[in-house]
Amino acid sequence: MDATKSAQIKASDLKYQGRKASRANSEQRRRCILEAALRIVVREGVRGVRHRAVAKEAEVPLSATTYYFKDISDLITDAFTLFVEMGAEKFNAFWEESDSRLQEALGSLDGSVQSKQLFAENMTELAFSYVQFQLREHRDYLIVERSFQLECLRNENLKPVAFRHQRYLLDSLEHFFGRLGSNEAQVDARLFIAVIMQAEYEALVIGEDHCAAMIKAMLSRQIKVMLKVS
Repeated sequence: MDATKSAQIKASDLKYQGRKASRANSEQRRRCILEAALRIVVREGVRGVRHRAVAKEAEVPLSATTYYFKDISDLITDAFTLFVEMGAEKFNAFWEESDSRLQEALGSLDGSVQSKQLFAENMTELAFSYVQFQLREHRDYLIVERSFQLECLRNENLKPVAFRHQRYLLDSLEHFFGRLGSNEAQVDARLFIAVIMQAEYEALVIGEDHCAAMIKAMLSRQIKVMLKVS
């Protein structure tokens, strides 16, 4: 199985809590409401999501938001579910675009120290490019991700969706590290995600230009540790 197929995320198994839309135009309005909620999360955090505020942001009657979502908890949970679904699409696209580079890098491994060093350098560049792309093209996505992670500490309804979001990322990385011969692919996947998320957080707070070198050094160090490359 190639890297792309192993990494494909099935967003279709996500479950929404609110009222289901029966017609295409109804589904479009429902999604419009959820996208409006996500924009509010970017500006004000999850606590800014209220029926009236979302209706105003989506430019729909207040009755529309209460029709699809009986309470604010359902609205927040479904907004996060849409966020995870959109994230799955972005992640799948990344794996598809990166598959040739991954295959080439994996093919260069022959067990020698030199091939491992070259592989570590290639993987560092790929991971760094991913972080840069996220920061420059999907900054709002990263802000929403952290807002919902914090909200999960207060809202039990969000925890299953958050677990699914994390599982999507872990499954693909676990498979990848398994192909590299890791005896602890699950641990390596979690550690690598933790490094990426910390790097993204620092760049969001401090600014990418001020910490780019450190981000690259963090990624390089983690990859070398996993590959046992000095």
